[in-house]
Amino acid sequence: MPEPKRRRMPKRSPRLEREKSARPWTAGDVRNLLTNPVYGYGIVLEPMDQVPAAMQQFEQQLAEEEAKRGFGFTLPELDERFQLFFASLVETGSFTRGQDALPSIPKETWLQAQQVAIGRLARGEPT
Repeated sequence: MPEPKRRRMPKRSPRLEREKSARPWTAGDVRNLLTNPVYGYGIVLEPMDQVPAAMQQFEQQLAEEEAKRGFGFTLPELDERFQLFFASLVETGSFTRGQDALPSIPKETWLQAQQVAIGRLARGEPT
């Protein structure tokens, strides 16, 4: 006796799946975007769950330096500082570098967000 044919379930459209799972952004989502270099540089640092704390410490150091010198960092200065910082995290063994990914946002946009956050910290405002 021949085996009955299996019915295939229709595939859901990717758009429908995205809409179904879409939710409003939370403050934590935004903070993660700001404190993870994968979004602006495509650099994957592991363990990923420890990246935000390291980034926040570095942002605080930059804010203290900004407050002392009396003026903000330029985007090229921040770019250089962050790239050196990411490299130092790997060189010291605190993090390993995973396979690079495509950045989700332009590096300049990510750096501008850092610039704003560091400026706010330097003025004693919450980020």
